[in-house]
Amino acid sequence: MKVTLRILPLMLGILFFFTQCEKEAIDLGKTNNEDIIALKDATDNCVVVQTLWAGAGQNNLNNGTNVGEVTATLVGNTLVVEYSVEAPWYLTETHLWVGKDKLKIPKQAAPGQFPFNAILDFESGWTQVVDLASLGISPGDPIYVAAHGVVTKADGLDGIVLPEDINFRLKFFTGLTDPQAYFQTTILNAPLAGVYEGWCLDSYNRIQTNTDIFGTIYSSYDENLPILFGDKQGNLPLVNWIINYDFVGKVSPGGFGTYTLGDVQKALWILMEEIPNHDPFGGVGPFNNDRVNEIVTKALAEGVGFIPGCGQFVAIIILVPGQQITILRYPVPCGGGSETVWAYGENTFIELGVARKWGWIFEVKCP
Repeated sequence: MKVTLRILPLMLGILFFFTQCEKEAIDLGKTNNEDIIALKDATDNCVVVQTLWAGAGQNNLNNGTNVGEVTATLVGNTLVVEYSVEAPWYLTETHLWVGKDKLKIPKQAAPGQFPFNAILDFESGWTQVVDLASLGISPGDPIYVAAHGVVTKADGLDGIVLPEDINFRLKFFTGLTDPQAYFQTTILNAPLAGVYEGWCLDSYNRIQTNTDIFGTIYSSYDENLPILFGDKQGNLPLVNWIINYDFVGKVSPGGFGTYTLGDVQKALWILMEEIPNHDPFGGVGPFNNDRVNEIVTKALAEGVGFIPGCGQFVAIIILVPGQQITILRYPVPCGGGSETVWAYGENTFIELGVARKWGWIFEVKCP
């Protein structure tokens, strides 16, 4: 699974204006996906796109999180409102109010009193079709929209959001005071900026250390991951099981001493390389073949089909052309909780005097 992070600009609204046109009448009581596609794909319509904000208390965007957008499409006297959110967020409910007088919004802008709560699942978004005539809105009248929703974060691997490329720096274990892994991997750019334990899955090539380099990254569970390890690609769940077991510093049950990072690194190469290199560049530090074999045997016995969940770690693969394939140990996100979201607009509830809470009303204004 690879989820590409699209960093949405902090836009206050992107307006696209087109000329309205007459459309063949659609029975809104029987609207289906084909009808919605026809409406949205009309060449002569009016589209307004507003950013969907979570947690922007007091309408302060610096406090908020941009989680997606709301698109309002006007065709004739029909309004199609679609919510879409960016991973790792997903919608759990939506509430929509539409009117020609922005002061007529339900008292305190209470979403539970908004008339359009039932949603129609449309592709990856949530869509509501509104017959404006039923609201007393005629062509040419003002159209105001308050779009509310509730979002939560995906749990487990579904909650991982990765950029396609990263800027990072590696430190080899010999340059660390108390190394717990083969590399110390520092990601320099958002959203993954931070320091992580790193390991190597390729003992034949070199990689630059102590300098900024750029790479492409994949989750080790990404269905689009290129074939990198031949027949050993299927052992990636075992790699994930090993980096979650925290072998380094634990005592061997077979009486072979204490596991070292060298033991772990050797085990990873055995599992992922067709012919492991016995003399890798830079070495691995102290290791013991009996301990290495214990790790491999235990992984094969307990790690088959392993999928890390909330509170565990996933191997993120870093690819740099012509250099070693490395991984970093990345925490698997925990979902749960919820956030209120509102679509940005020209007017706040507070300034309109309709509510003492944050939130906005936007206008679908067409020429």
